[in-house]
Order: sequence, then C-alpha cells, then structure tokens
Amino acid sequence: MFAYVDETGNTGSKLLDPNQPLFITGALLTRSDFDKRFALDVAEIARACGADELHAADLGLGRLEGIAPDLLKIIRCAGPTFALSRVEKVYVIATKMFDTIFDSYENKAVPWHVYNVPPLRMMMVFKLASILDDAVAVAFWDALMDVNADRAHYKMAEVCRRLVGRVTDVPDKRSQEVLGQALEWASENPESLEFVYSDKAGRKGHLPNMIGFGNLLDAIEERSAIWKRPVEVIRHDRQNEFKDAIKFWHKIYSNAREEAVMLPMGGKMVLRKVFGSELLMSSSSESAGIQIIDVIIWLFSRAQKEEIPDNCQSLLNYVYSRAHHSDFSFANASEFTSRMFDAMEREVTDEQMSLSAKTLSEIEQRRLDAMAEYKAKKEDA
Repeated sequence: MFAYVDETGNTGSKLLDPNQPLFITGALLTRSDFDKRFALDVAEIARACGADELHAADLGLGRLEGIAPDLLKIIRCAGPTFALSRVEKVYVIATKMFDTIFDSYENKAVPWHVYNVPPLRMMMVFKLASILDDAVAVAFWDALMDVNADRAHYKMAEVCRRLVGRVTDVPDKRSQEVLGQALEWASENPESLEFVYSDKAGRKGHLPNMIGFGNLLDAIEERSAIWKRPVEVIRHDRQNEFKDAIKFWHKIYSNAREEAVMLPMGGKMVLRKVFGSELLMSSSSESAGIQIIDVIIWLFSRAQKEEIPDNCQSLLNYVYSRAHHSDFSFANASEFTSRMFDAMEREVTDEQMSLSAKTLSEIEQRRLDAMAEYKAKKEDA
C-alpha cells in the first residue's frame, strides 16, 4: 500500500500563535500507486482552473468548490482510506511539561502511580494545565529547546519555581501536595530531568509535527493490517525544516522491536510501525497524491473555524466516512479519561482496600528512599 502525507498549521517552536492553534496532518492511503494511476487526471483538473498544480491555499474556497465534484470522482475511483490527525498546540505544551517534569523515574518526588497509571496521569495533566499561563508556557518551551544543558536546566528550574507558588490554586489538597513536592524537587535537582538534545532532530521531536506524524504512522499501520498489505512507500510533502526529523523518527519506528511493550493496568504497546516502508520526501508538483491530501487537510482546517461550501463539504464528508481519526486535545483527553474512570467503577472489597493501602504505602516508601538516595549521591559527588 501507499501513503501520501501533508500537513498544515506549522508554526515551529512558536506554539502559542493565536491564529494557528492547531497542527493538522493528513494522509491519503491507497492499495496501489495513486500517482501512477491518477497523475494525468489531477493535472487536467488543475489546468481547468488555471493552475499548474492543486494547491488549496492558492486556489481558495471559490475555485475548490467548482472542482470538488471532479476530485471526488477521482478519489472514489481510487478506493482509498484516509488518516486525519488534529493536534491542539496548548495541549502539547501541557502534556510535554508533565512528561518532562513529572516522570517518576527522573523526578524522585513523584509517586510511581501518579505518572504511570493513565487515568491518574491524565487527571494531573489537567490540574497542572490549570496553573499555566502563556508566560510560563513560553519559558518552559524555551528551556525545552535550549541546546546547552546547564542553561536549559537552569531555565527549567526557574519554571518550576514559578509554578510552585501557584499550586494552592489547584482545588484539592492531595494534588497540591503532589504537584508542589514534585516541582520543588525538580527546581532543586533540574539536572535529573533528561530533556536536552544537542541535535536538531531530537529537539524537533518535541514539536506537534512529530506527534502528528506518529499518529499517522499508527493509522497507516492499522490500515496495512486491515488490507493485509505491507506499506511500500510513504510519500511526504517536502519539508526542508523538518525533513531530517521526519526521516529520523520514521527510521526509529520502522526499525523498532516487534515485540509488544507491556504497560501498567494490563495495556500493551507495539513500537514498530510501517516496517519495511520507504519514506520519500517529494514536492507536491511531483505527486498527485500529495496534491489531493493538501486539498483535504486545507478544507479540514477551514471546517474547524467556519462553514464551507456544499461541494467541498461533500468531499470532506466522504473523507470523514473513510478516515482514521486522531485528536490530541484537551477535549478528547477529557472524554478518554472519563471513560477510563467509568470503566474502573466497581464495588471494592475490604481485602482490595487493604491491598491498595499496602501498595500505596510501599510506593511512598520507595519514593522517600529514592529521594534520600539521590540526595546522598549528589552530596558525595
């Protein structure tokens, strides 16, 4: 199978651009090579509206409305599916901050279950987000993207100190304790947090682009399994700024171990995706498939903000009906967390309560021991 990928909403490391709050990535997925089959048809449609190629931002809604029925005919003939990934940038900041500062392996003050049990982690992400503002978010991202380790750790410690004074704004006492203790420990031991990358590919891995790309690979892998066809080629719109990072992460995913990684609460995750696929960076002029997905994600992005004309909406409706959807946002995370808590609701026996109390006591003792051990090693160094 073949995948044709494009993206919109890229603002680099300036995530708080109010005009582009979302990063959207899309893929056209076909069993055979769309470019070979439909390049002439797509070129003919482009010429009919006075363009050398289909580029949605240049054509605008008016001309797209006129050619949408013809595009839909071609797309239907191809028999594709799609992948749509929507990434909310403010949610990226909140989750990235939690992963950076509250990883219980690196931050010895964080109880193991707070970081590693999914519904508890998600709940704490929301509580951390409630005390963030733009100034702190910008300062955090500046620390995250700094190439100098000493400077980056100093900046991160400053971010933690600024947040410590706000934890009393979190509604419940226990969350205040967990957040406050973790932030204080990180501010005193910022060198324990492993987030500094000297290479560009590593730093760009923090950005929404890589979240969107990872979500697309999940969808491509899932469709490959459904169709029982290996992924031959992923043709990505050429991105000079992120080309190396995209190639790096494709290599990591496609060459990862095949075995599933077991997660807390019985979950599991397979890291390998699109094994054996070839990643090609192409300009839209070289690929009819990239031109088609450019139109689709541009319309999808516009549809987040306004009504779009009937023919364009019909094209999107067809895409929606055949798409793998991924939504990395506060709203989706809230719904997911609520479902997880609902699934966990059941009557608890006295024996289970006793076992839980014992487990929490053991976790707390390990936390205190880890903090003391780290302090002793730091003093001896």
